[in-house]
Amino acid sequence: MKITTNQILILFGIIALAIMACLPISIFAMPLIGPGQPSQADSVATLQVMVAQTMAAQTQNAPSPTPTLFLSTPVPARPTNTPVATAVFYCDWAAFIKDVSIPDGTLLSPGEVFTKTWRLQNRGTCTWSPDYDVVFYGGAQMSGVTMQVPGYVAPGQTVDVAVTFTAPSAAGHYTGYWLLRNSSGGLFGTGAHADETFFVDIYVKDIPHGEVTGNICYPSDHNPAVTLYFESKGTSDVIQFAIPANTPVYKILLPTGVYYAHAWASGYDLEGAYVDSSFLMKSFVVNSGQLTTNINLCDWSPTSHARGE
Repeated sequence: MKITTNQILILFGIIALAIMACLPISIFAMPLIGPGQPSQADSVATLQVMVAQTMAAQTQNAPSPTPTLFLSTPVPARPTNTPVATAVFYCDWAAFIKDVSIPDGTLLSPGEVFTKTWRLQNRGTCTWSPDYDVVFYGGAQMSGVTMQVPGYVAPGQTVDVAVTFTAPSAAGHYTGYWLLRNSSGGLFGTGAHADETFFVDIYVKDIPHGEVTGNICYPSDHNPAVTLYFESKGTSDVIQFAIPANTPVYKILLPTGVYYAHAWASGYDLEGAYVDSSFLMKSFVVNSGQLTTNINLCDWSPTSHARGE
């Protein structure tokens, strides 16, 4: 079929009319059906952008922060319950200073008489008087007797106190413990609580010995305290014993040997001796394991006796 020019023009006219008919609808519908509604993810992203922009604006307008200097603060030590030491004082209290004689561990002969002397200090607050005594507390007494404190001893002062002992007859180690006693009868000593003893400590030799006994014939109804002296014939070595008052008979232990015997009553300045018929001191023999009797000290004189055979 042959298409004419008029037909072509009519066709273009129809197309143009159709286009023009549709154009107003597109213009008015575009705002409604134009870009699609944003998705939930797009909304969240938009909100995050807005918050970020707000915070940036606030940061730009806020003043710059001032730097802070943090110092190390020492932590105080936690308090403890440690008690505070309190000074303690006692009225009657002694301090041991030293052994003046017979150091600890001294070796002695059986039956040997010795005098132990301690140096003590008055550590308390009360003055010691002659009414204070040195008294036996325990252990080996070794014939030691109560002795008075010599004189007054003020706090801080020192004093030498002495007791005379007789070494036991058997060999071995012996220790005697002593305390002080005040005028009211209260006992006290040394140490942190004024309750520790001071002591005498000796060893006795294991040597052959024998016993000697006799009478002390003092010319009075009252026998005073005396000191016995046994002098080794030939060597002049002397062994001595303290004999208490009112002791008319003695018995002691001596090493084997030959001796002279005499006694001294210090309060009366008299010497008694074992003598022969010429009033000269008479020697006698001590045998190991045997008893020698009748070594009587009956001749008393204000002068010393001469030695005989």
